[in-house]
Amino acid sequence: MFEDIHGIFLDLDGCMYRGNTAIPEVGKSIAVLKERGYRLLYVTNNASRTQKDYVNHFARMGLPADEKEFFTSAMATSAYMLERYGPGRRVFVVGTSALKEELKRKGFVILGEDEAKTAEFVVLCLDLETTYRRLTAACYAIQNGAKFIATNLDMVLPVEDGYWLGAGALASAISAATGVKPFLIGKPSKIIIQMALKYSGLKKDEVLLVGDKFETDIRVANRLKMKSALVLTGVTTVEQLTRIPKKFHPNVVLESVNGLLDVLP
Repeated sequence: MFEDIHGIFLDLDGCMYRGNTAIPEVGKSIAVLKERGYRLLYVTNNASRTQKDYVNHFARMGLPADEKEFFTSAMATSAYMLERYGPGRRVFVVGTSALKEELKRKGFVILGEDEAKTAEFVVLCLDLETTYRRLTAACYAIQNGAKFIATNLDMVLPVEDGYWLGAGALASAISAATGVKPFLIGKPSKIIIQMALKYSGLKKDEVLLVGDKFETDIRVANRLKMKSALVLTGVTTVEQLTRIPKKFHPNVVLESVNGLLDVLP
């Protein structure tokens, strides 16, 4: 089934770890996959961390990684906006410094809350420090014609003992107030995977997409006709999967990322 697979795109939250706790034995499994020659890329909907932040986060959990192994929805968003609209555009960000830094690197002008009304774009990611003032500034920008872009619309963020509000919950508040739905970059949009393929130099037929959430990870794999594996360490459960037509199911369902060692040659 996976004879032509040379690369693996792995989700992070709920797949490699939950919150600040790594999935048991996952580090050893990743090391074995690399020894077998697979090229790994961590493709995450989370735009709130830089590549360096992720390396440090991995290190705190005892997981080794290189910066080049991470591809975030912030990177996909900046690449898409640069390709589609060009540099120099005025952007108001509902999000972290990581997203702002990525957009700045691509030549976009980041506005403060007092300037938000003049923004051409509002770009949103998971923002653990958001305020009413920041959300309101985003609403003003959109009322004045700014395009609304979401790095992802995940409603929840899996953590050790449950979940937190995700970027999608914040986007829903803005959409409820403005009547404008955001343009999505992250999974299940094809854009993030298409940008990740460009970044990695791999072709979609060479890649296995691995994730914990049917609505994002497996759905985008189906849209792009890519092979996929669902792991049961995050959001989607076996019981939930039974309610989804078989033709949309992933190629394999695994207890965790460690199961890849048994299904990949």
